[in-house]
Amino acid sequence: MLKNKRRKAYVLLSLLILPLLLTGCFDYHDINKVTFPTSIIFDVDDLGQEIVYLDCIKPYRSTNDSSDKGRRIIYKGVGKTALEALNDINRASSFKLDYAQTRAYIFTEKASRKGIKKFLDLINNNSEFSMKPSAFVYYGDVEELLKTVSTDEEYLGLFLNDLVGKEKYNPRAVKSNINYYLSNILMGSNTALLTSISLEDNAIDKKIQIQGSSIFKDNVLVEKIDIENSLIYNIMMGNAKSGTLEISNPESKENFITLQILDSSMKDKLEFQDGKYKLIKDVNVEVSVSEIQGELIVDANALDYIKVNEEAYISGYAEYLFNKYKKQNLDIFDIARLAEMYYPNENIDNPLSVTEVEVNTKLIIKGTGVVKDSL
Repeated sequence: MLKNKRRKAYVLLSLLILPLLLTGCFDYHDINKVTFPTSIIFDVDDLGQEIVYLDCIKPYRSTNDSSDKGRRIIYKGVGKTALEALNDINRASSFKLDYAQTRAYIFTEKASRKGIKKFLDLINNNSEFSMKPSAFVYYGDVEELLKTVSTDEEYLGLFLNDLVGKEKYNPRAVKSNINYYLSNILMGSNTALLTSISLEDNAIDKKIQIQGSSIFKDNVLVEKIDIENSLIYNIMMGNAKSGTLEISNPESKENFITLQILDSSMKDKLEFQDGKYKLIKDVNVEVSVSEIQGELIVDANALDYIKVNEEAYISGYAEYLFNKYKKQNLDIFDIARLAEMYYPNENIDNPLSVTEVEVNTKLIIKGTGVVKDSL
C-alpha cells in the first residue's frame, strides 16, 4: 500500500516538474525582439581594417494576424578585428542578433587575397556561429551586391542557400560549407575550394550567379577555376549530377549534339613506383542525347562516334586540367592527402610534383532513339 502511494507521489511530482523542463520556440513577443542575419560578408579596407556586413531579416508576428511579416535590415561594422566590427554592429542594433538562421558566409575577393584565417577563427571559436552555412568568394563591389534586391533575392543568405542547395544539380558549384572547408584545408597540402559568385547582367537587371570555384592555399586565395573547368573538375571528383557536354554532329560539322549529364561516379587509386606517384581515375558518366542540331539517326554507328569522341575529350581535358594546376603547385585533387593515407612511410616533401595522372572515362548513353531537329 505504501509503495503504491509513493509511486503515485513520484508520478504526480514528475508531471509537475516536466513542463518546467520543456522549452519551446519563439513566441510572438520573443520573435519581435530578435533580428536574424541570413548572410555575413567579410571584407577589408585599404587601411587594413576589417569590415563585416550583416544582411538580416527583422521578423514581426502579431497575435491579431496569423501571417508572418518581416523587413530587410543591413548592418555594417568596422574594426581592427572582425569581432570588434560585430560589436560595432551590436551597438547600432536595438534588437538581439540571432545567428541561428545564417545561411551563407561570404568573403570578398580583397579579403580572400589577404587571407581568411582570422575570419575562420572567429566562425570556429564563436559558439553563436554555425558550421553548416555555405561559404562563397564574391568578386565585385559589396555595396552593389547588397543593393541587388529582387523578388527572388530579397534575402541574400536565403537565396544563396537555395542556389547552392541545388549543387548536386549544379555542375558549376563545389561543395563548400565552412565545415567541409575547414576539414580539407588542414589535410594534405592545405588546399581547398570555395564557390565563386558575382553579379552578372541579366535580361533586365543584374543577378547573382555562380562563376566557378576559387582555390585557397593556406587560407589565401591564389587562383580561380572557370565554369567550364569546374564542370570537368566535378566530373573528375565524381560530383557532376547535371550539366551538358557538346560534340560536333558527324553528319553536319557546323552543328552540335548536346548530351545531358544524368549522373557521374569516380574511383581513384594512387600507385607508387620508382619514387613517383601515379593517380588513376576511373570515371563513369551517364548521359542522354538531349538535343541534335541538324539531322542524325541515332544508330549504333552514331552512338559509337559519340562515345569514343566524348570519352577521349573528357579524359584529355581532365589530364590537361590536372597538369595545369600541377605546374602552379595547387593540389586540388588531394594528392598529398592520398599519399599520406596509402603511403605514410614514403618521405616525399611534395608528392604532387612527382605525380602523373591517368584518366579512364566510360560514357554510358541512356534513352537513345531517333532525334531530329530538336529545336
